[in-house]
Amino acid sequence: MSQALLRVTDLSKHFGGLKAVEGVDFELFPEEILGVLGPNGAGKTVCFNLISGVYQPTRGEIHFENRTISNMRSHEIATLGVGRTFQIVKPFAMLTVLENVLVARGVTRYGSLTKIWTVWKSESEKAAALEILDRVGLADLADRKAGLLPLGNLRRLEIARALVVGHKLILLDESFAGLRNEEILQLEHLIRRIRKDGITVLLIEHNMRVTMGLCDRIVVLEHGQKIAEGTPEAIQQNERVIEAYLGRRETYNASRSA
Repeated sequence: MSQALLRVTDLSKHFGGLKAVEGVDFELFPEEILGVLGPNGAGKTVCFNLISGVYQPTRGEIHFENRTISNMRSHEIATLGVGRTFQIVKPFAMLTVLENVLVARGVTRYGSLTKIWTVWKSESEKAAALEILDRVGLADLADRKAGLLPLGNLRRLEIARALVVGHKLILLDESFAGLRNEEILQLEHLIRRIRKDGITVLLIEHNMRVTMGLCDRIVVLEHGQKIAEGTPEAIQQNERVIEAYLGRRETYNASRSA
């Protein structure tokens, strides 16, 4: 097996007496889709916030491409090629879809005092932004105000903005939430294409069918601790996971055959 792109070791985050994440370990390999599963309060988003630099860990280490990023800030981690989405999609509603991606492309200029004053709507910047919109299926909506988009397209726009930064690794935080079945199938296809383009994917998702069908491996959290890790097939057979998240085995099997 290839060397891990992302390695999390003994990752812990405490908020006073609350242990939101405690001793979590896992590895993510290049061009893999790894799912993080668990109920509300399991520590999934806190884990994402630690990896992306929103929080600093109480204990443990995070390595990206063999580089320690545990104490790096979000913008520093982003420059390494790590992008992420958020549970609640908040585009710049009065800007167009294209302008929302152009704003995200500001990351290419923020590190230089001379570049920060360059024209943000240059033809080269527009072309790069349109290429990303084409990848997520929004190129024909480039001139539409972002605030007018339905949820399914807003999720795609959020992924487009994350792809501006995440050319190596993208973290997807419940990107399927609230979508209709047709939109779910389209988004699954998009994520598989992102992986095919060489980008590694780490995702949080409550939709069991999506998680089992899309992910190569799954990490399961409960009360901030990892209780299982393995292929979708292995997770389905894990007794603790079945009882904690899928209900009784008979109930789960019945729902799958329905």
